[in-house]
Amino acid sequence: MQPPWTALPSDFRALAETYPVLVIDDFLMVSIPTPGAEVSWASESRNDEILQDLYEMDDTQGYVPFPQPGGLISWASSNCGDVFYWKTSPTDPDAWPVVVRTDNGDWIEFPVCAVEFLAGVYGRTIDVPGMPGDFPSEFPKVLGLSDRID
Repeated sequence: MQPPWTALPSDFRALAETYPVLVIDDFLMVSIPTPGAEVSWASESRNDEILQDLYEMDDTQGYVPFPQPGGLISWASSNCGDVFYWKTSPTDPDAWPVVVRTDNGDWIEFPVCAVEFLAGVYGRTIDVPGMPGDFPSEFPKVLGLSDRID
């Protein structure tokens, strides 16, 4: 029986099934729903008070919070304050681009899905201006649920 996924991109659902916890190089943390708790995860991710405040201050460069049409849903963050979103437009979740709000307040849109974005950042084929030059490190680590964090 398939889990009751909400309208999330299929690549992200597959990622969640493989990595219930995902931290890349002790820097980028992907917020992944617990199987069976996708609805509450989606509600929490969609209720982004910081994004709402930025929107109300007109500091989102035209991006809007979900549930507005094309609104942003957060799915990851960095320990420096970068936030990674989906732009929920077009209506097909598998076509949602990634939008990054850097810790410097810059907004950058990437026309790729979340997994392709993560693979590109990890493989250094996608550059996110403002992120540390040493991320990922020369030998990056990916921590999952079974990995021990000391």
